[in-house]
Amino acid sequence: MPGVTFFYRAQFANARACYEEALSAYDDRERTKFWTAYSGHDSGVTHRCYLALALWHLGYPDQALKLAGEMCELARTIGHAFSLEHAVDFKAFLYHYCRLGTDVKALAEQEMTIATEQGFPFWHALGTLHKGAGLLIQGQREEALPVLLKGFSAFRATGAQVRVPSYLSLLGDAYRQSARFEDAHKALNEGLAVAEKNDDRCHEAELYRLKGEILLGESSDEDTAAEGCFRQAIETARRQQSRAWELRATMSLARLWQRQARREEARAALAAVYATYTEGFTTPDLVDAATLLEKLA
Repeated sequence: MPGVTFFYRAQFANARACYEEALSAYDDRERTKFWTAYSGHDSGVTHRCYLALALWHLGYPDQALKLAGEMCELARTIGHAFSLEHAVDFKAFLYHYCRLGTDVKALAEQEMTIATEQGFPFWHALGTLHKGAGLLIQGQREEALPVLLKGFSAFRATGAQVRVPSYLSLLGDAYRQSARFEDAHKALNEGLAVAEKNDDRCHEAELYRLKGEILLGESSDEDTAAEGCFRQAIETARRQQSRAWELRATMSLARLWQRQARREEARAALAAVYATYTEGFTTPDLVDAATLLEKLA
């Protein structure tokens, strides 16, 4: 439980330490099976779910994706429907982070199927949100937005509070891509307010980055304000040790500087973050970063 709390408070290194300690000291199949009857989920699966997301934030996307495969396989072998649904949901979440749209959509369909069979309205809502995310990543924004709105409405109807900022960031991005800038600002501002109220900060940096992107989409006269948002996103990501959000925010800033003919500054900033990675070079964010660095050379 401290690991989960650390994760949503965006203390990703502390979260990783908790999950790794739990798995090294207590990951016994009989033990976890026994406690599943009392906790409702298999902790061996749950810890791997959160560890995978923490690894992505800390800059280890390949390790995260490998672990996601292992957690789903483990969940299938233990024959516990709720734990399997938990694993599928978190794998979809991770693939959304990695911008693998086709895979996100396929996992979302699987999540909704299990939810329908087992009567899990919470997971069905999240599966709907992941389906919308997959469509958005694939560039199908007109199809994505109504799916996202339906999923978010169903999610809120459950009374859940955790993850609200993350889904508001997703909605804000969908509105931005549809040029509905007023709605986009409203979603992101609400996301930041909920993050502050609930100390649910794991998407805080991304919310600031998207605010900058919305400002640039609205007007060509908002460069200064957008740069301020990107810098705030970078500072937040660094404080939280999320190299993933730092890379994404730095790419946004570098593109802005590229347009302003500040190529050397842009390349230096992006190269510094890119150099911290030792894996994941085929994932979309790192591919985009490498391409941008070539253009800035």
